Amino acid sequence: MTPCQWYLFGSTRSRTLDEQGTLFTVAEMAIGMAGFSAIVVMFKRRGSGRWDPADADRFNGMLLHSIAAGFFCILPSVLQTFTREVATTWLLGSAALGLQVLVHTCIVLRLPSSSWRVKALVGILGLLVAALQLANVTRLGFDREFGPYLVGVLWHMFQAGLLFLMLIWVRASDVGGGEGE
Repeated sequence: MTPCQWYLFGSTRSRTLDEQGTLFTVAEMAIGMAGFSAIVVMFKRRGSGRWDPADADRFNGMLLHSIAAGFFCILPSVLQTFTREVATTWLLGSAALGLQVLVHTCIVLRLPSSSWRVKALVGILGLLVAALQLANVTRLGFDREFGPYLVGVLWHMFQAGLLFLMLIWVRASDVGGGEGE
């Protein structure tokens, strides 16, 4: 293990219980984030019951990222029922997570409601997270470890949180300022 890997992800001792606890905690946060979607639905719909295209994409993205984070938190426990090799669990998990992140990034880049800045940021970060998963799978700098996998899961949580903030942020154009409103 390189000094950088040790600093970022700790020692090489077996931490299966700590890793599962961490993933289940993140899964609980993901479920909570998905639960906030009900609040957003109540307050974000317009008088006509219709959504702005950008808000609809943000809502769908928040829900998708929350579900993906929850799924990828539980996936290692499912994989461990089929294999006792910890390295195989992180190999399969990182492969699935990296592929999902890559496909999702390509979809976001094609959304017409996203600005070029958002597309650039999500594209770069998504490709970096997918590349990290590829490095973990191919043992390029990592040895099929938990740390890179956790970064991918947390990327989904970060995205869900960011989209939630974008949904609840009150824009100046949405504020009525006159009497009689």
